[in-house]
Amino acid sequence: KMQAHLRHVHAPQGADQGYAQQTQPVPNQQSYQPYAYGAPPVDLNNPMIQMAAASGAQFFDSGHKMIQSNVEQYVSVRMLRYYFDVDTSYVVKKLGVLLWPFQQKNWKRQVDNDPASGGFAPPRHDLFSPDLYIPVMGLVTYIVAAGIYQGWTQSFTPEVLGRTASRGLALVALEVFVLKLGFYLLDGPKVSFVDFICYSAYKYVGIVVTAAVHFMLGGVAGHLTLLLTGLAMSWFMFKTIAANLVTDYHSNQPIGTKHYFVVGMGLIQLPVSWLMSV
Repeated sequence: KMQAHLRHVHAPQGADQGYAQQTQPVPNQQSYQPYAYGAPPVDLNNPMIQMAAASGAQFFDSGHKMIQSNVEQYVSVRMLRYYFDVDTSYVVKKLGVLLWPFQQKNWKRQVDNDPASGGFAPPRHDLFSPDLYIPVMGLVTYIVAAGIYQGWTQSFTPEVLGRTASRGLALVALEVFVLKLGFYLLDGPKVSFVDFICYSAYKYVGIVVTAAVHFMLGGVAGHLTLLLTGLAMSWFMFKTIAANLVTDYHSNQPIGTKHYFVVGMGLIQLPVSWLMSV
């Protein structure tokens, strides 16, 4: 009894507390907040990600069938052929211009005598001719990327795809309206409505690249990529609109007003890209 009493007396006071701390459950190391300090591990077997990818593919298929069945009511087949007249070389070079346009010097489009082309060479033969192939592919990838991201964060629902498409299309439509109205009020040259759609929808490329970097490398890299792609799109729009509008000296509108419009359209590209980001 005396030995037991001595062992009890000389036992460290914090022994019971240390034992209690050791027996506490270890927190789950797999729990994380996306993009907190970098990119969390990506589990491609995640059921939410797989459902998002499958829903994105189904959304693309239904949208493609709808466009194919209804587009001829609003756009002629000849016009569609012109805007989709691209090849691999054009697509690669055009993506390079969209992501890094700062080294380009000449932004004027090549003239074509074919009346079916509207007086300009098709995209296959002119790097600065607008096309619909890259905007359409960019829009589809943008919607699918948004669904995959929502599945990654365990918050995916099929309605996400529709909301993302509506938001992206609404912002592009608003920008196209501003461009068309600006050219009209400033007595600018006649530019096809489809051209404006192409120019505005090119921003999907930077947004998709930003989403991919954000997904793989985390928040800091994603924000820096958004800043870079947003500035690239601003410069692209600034130079493209200037090449079509400011150089038209046969207008009664002062050149200064046109410059303000061009600069304004360039400056809004970064905040619009941020609003559309995944």
